[in-house]
Amino acid sequence: MKRFLVLVNPLSHGGRCGRRLAKLQALLPEGEFVHIGDIAEARCRAREASGYDAIVACGGDGTVNAVAAGVLENPDRSLKFGVLYQGTSPDFCREHGLPIDVEGAVDVLRHGGVRGIPVLCANGEPFFCSMNLGMGAAVAAIANRLRPKLGDFVGTLWSVMREIMRGRRYDIEVNGEAIRGVAHMLVTRMPFIAGGIKIALPSLADDEYALWFVRGVSRFGALKCVWEMYRGEQCGEVRVLRGRTSFVSPEAIAFEYDGDPQGMLPVVVNMGNKVLRLAVPNKEGSSDE
Repeated sequence: MKRFLVLVNPLSHGGRCGRRLAKLQALLPEGEFVHIGDIAEARCRAREASGYDAIVACGGDGTVNAVAAGVLENPDRSLKFGVLYQGTSPDFCREHGLPIDVEGAVDVLRHGGVRGIPVLCANGEPFFCSMNLGMGAAVAAIANRLRPKLGDFVGTLWSVMREIMRGRRYDIEVNGEAIRGVAHMLVTRMPFIAGGIKIALPSLADDEYALWFVRGVSRFGALKCVWEMYRGEQCGEVRVLRGRTSFVSPEAIAFEYDGDPQGMLPVVVNMGNKVLRLAVPNKEGSSDE
């Protein structure tokens, strides 16, 4: 019988995760459910766990990121990472085809396959969705407060509109190249950003990632770009990168990844040297275990 360690953030989604715990436990009786006090504890428990088939994140983006990072650090290289998503902006799940409903997610844990996911790192720390520079940190901080009340779409849209109206522009050096008048810049391997926003990306090899940015636009131009992103249309500039990329600026510019502010530039991005073994539905490209 398979064994799962389920690391639960009871405060996710405005506390709804904690209120759903009895249902989750009934659906997955082979799971050992453990409440976590914060994301640092989640990462530590995932890193030190042994004797399980999979470590499962039960919470929002911050919980997913912390538990996945801990699994990467775990010495058991056969260990899988699973998700029972209980947050407000399931971009990681959208990208990898993971069910959002609890019944579907439990079925993946029991009967799904596994897929190796290349992982990006920022200053040596892994992230699993996107890293945003400049306005992204402010958007994330505001959206995290609004989503539990307004929902994913409205909370994200309100936060983005607020920052666009502020009209801030940034000068950022990327590997020594000055890119001026940036309205927004991000680094990612996936098109889904937050709250229904997505960017058009080319197909990426396992050792590649994308730099996307918008520069030299007015407030109206930025609003037009947001409309195009909600429609999944091409806008902004995209570059495909490999190896190490450094981001510096003469001014104080914040950055965030996976929905949480992470500090100020400079930051160095590169592909990590480990692959996350993600529990996924049985489809072409995955294997039963």
